[in-house]
Amino acid sequence: MVHIPTTVKNESLVRKRRRQIVLAGIKLFAQNGFHKTTLKELADEAGLSYGNIYDYVGSKEDIFFLIHDFLAGSAMEILNRSIEEIHDPIEKLRRMIRGEFNLMDQWADALLLIYQESHIFQGEFLRKLLQKERAHLEKFEIVLNECISTGQLRPCNVRLVSNLIKSMIDSWTIKRWDLRGHANQLEVERSIMEIITNGLVTTETAVATNITERNSLFGKTALVANGGTLLGQAVCHALSAKGVRIVAHLDRRIGFWKPPNNAARESFCIPLHLLEQDEALTPAQIQEVEKQYGPIDFYIHDIGIGTMDQAVTTENEGLIGPQHRQHMESNLHLAQSLGRYFQNRMGARCMGRIVYLAPWAWDAYADPTRFAVVKAGAIALTRSLSKQLASANVNVNCIVPGHIRGLRPLKIEKALGRGLLAKIPSGRLGEIFDVTESVLFLIQDATKYLTGQVLHVTGGDQ
Repeated sequence: MVHIPTTVKNESLVRKRRRQIVLAGIKLFAQNGFHKTTLKELADEAGLSYGNIYDYVGSKEDIFFLIHDFLAGSAMEILNRSIEEIHDPIEKLRRMIRGEFNLMDQWADALLLIYQESHIFQGEFLRKLLQKERAHLEKFEIVLNECISTGQLRPCNVRLVSNLIKSMIDSWTIKRWDLRGHANQLEVERSIMEIITNGLVTTETAVATNITERNSLFGKTALVANGGTLLGQAVCHALSAKGVRIVAHLDRRIGFWKPPNNAARESFCIPLHLLEQDEALTPAQIQEVEKQYGPIDFYIHDIGIGTMDQAVTTENEGLIGPQHRQHMESNLHLAQSLGRYFQNRMGARCMGRIVYLAPWAWDAYADPTRFAVVKAGAIALTRSLSKQLASANVNVNCIVPGHIRGLRPLKIEKALGRGLLAKIPSGRLGEIFDVTESVLFLIQDATKYLTGQVLHVTGGDQ
């Protein structure tokens, strides 16, 4: 925005006012057309006086250039953030395409306006516009060259391919009159990647590519906090089976990680990184993890104490030992702390998924009051954080697990007996996969518009 002359010396004020003018221009040009919109109308829409607008722009053409400059800057920022700390070139390409679609979701009218009225640009304005377009395409060319150098794609004319990719992405806006109702954004994203990979992949990576194309979770990174619980371990296995890289935090004060047998080890398609410690996870530790594995795509936190096979104690103490009761509150406090961290990290990158597992129904027998408070806190945290992150395309949802049976009958199951089943509307205990499938449902691409929701996986027992 520095190329347009201004009489105002305060650069911060210039940026603020020009943004107001840009947003007004996008709205009015899209509604009325470039030529029919007057500067007075633009000034009114921007909240400026007719005379004051000339302090920041000299003509409608200036405003049109500022709109393009604004979109170009937003696009470069999104591309840079989308591949931050990502090392796999194919995954970089996928995330760049996703970032472009996120931009079009937000500024579809402005992008269509640029294409429809680009003939307005002449001389120096046109030269600068083309320079910005070239810089945008070069971002794709750099990643395509990385894919070729690592042997993931065959050698090709990267300049041509980058333009083809950009044209396919832009068609979602330019050809929306024909595509709406016959395709959705997710389908277009996947089709573009399928065209790229099936047309360019080497034979050696064909199998891996097929897995990737059939599974949008492949190659992503998940942090599972409190991963030593029964549900935490099950979530790790379910994510790994989808090709997700797992970083599992294990608080030994709450749960334990059962060493997998050979068959279980084979179920981990992606290496598992364990953080075993006798203290709470910290944002500083997550930063170190992200330096090693790249940004966290999915943050999943089991806020319960994860009762697995605790010995039955006296009736006064409840069915779970008293040493475990305070951990529910500790987990909720940790979730709040890490929530602030991921609000900044995922919010800046404009992508990510957060899923909270509220204490499961067995935890109520440790301390009914604490259970109710922490469960309500998990739901409140979900709804608050989801509102704050919705505009950044970060989804935050919560799962409330009911009475879930263990891999083998838990002592607490046996202690409560059939009397418990009579209180559950479905008449049976839940299965672990009922919870893990719910987690997979909430983090997949197809549920990107689902946020702030609470899924009760309880068999009807609220």
